[in-house]
Amino acid sequence: MPGFLWQLAKLSRLRFFYLATRGKTQRLTALYVLIASFVSLSTLGAVAYFLKWSLLFPVLGPTAFLIFYSPARSMSWPRNCILGHLSALICGLAAYLILARFFPQALSHRGLPLLQALFASGAMALAALVMVSFRILHPPAASTAMLAATGYFDSLERMAGLILALFLLSAEGVLLHRLAGIVYPWWREKGGGEEPPIRTKLGDLGESTSTDPMARLAHQLTTRRK
Repeated sequence: MPGFLWQLAKLSRLRFFYLATRGKTQRLTALYVLIASFVSLSTLGAVAYFLKWSLLFPVLGPTAFLIFYSPARSMSWPRNCILGHLSALICGLAAYLILARFFPQALSHRGLPLLQALFASGAMALAALVMVSFRILHPPAASTAMLAATGYFDSLERMAGLILALFLLSAEGVLLHRLAGIVYPWWREKGGGEEPPIRTKLGDLGESTSTDPMARLAHQLTTRRK
């Protein structure tokens, strides 16, 4: 029995955190992203099949990529994934409802008329403003705003499906990262910063964490801080 447990314990060497110490991290990361993305999205597809409920949406592809490629970045954390998409969905729906209420003729044409394109662009811009203002940065959510503004989420079933899929995908991210030995928060890390900062010729506009006196001085000059 102890021998069997010892052999079983060796399976932990197949986990990402152990294999990463053996080198070739780029290939290992690529393989991990391949497997984890396929498993997470195909699981959503299987759940959708059995529930007879649409849970696979184009915007979830970039979200899954971020979750498994850069789990240490705040834009990949469950908080930003979920709140980013939800805020973008609201912005897009607001644009679509305004368009349908005041310019219904724009929705009756085939293709994408100019007015609808402008409203979709405005929805994306508004979603960006909300994400930056409330620090819930998640780039793929910009697509959700544009899709909603063009009428893609035209039923409560689709909207509820997107929300459920976001929670399931985030939960899968937590589970798969735990199995791989990768640090990934349940919601967000306490005190976690936002990235990326805007970099100018003088320095970063975001919060400076550098201990180099000259780098800190350049940052203070850039942001006009004392």
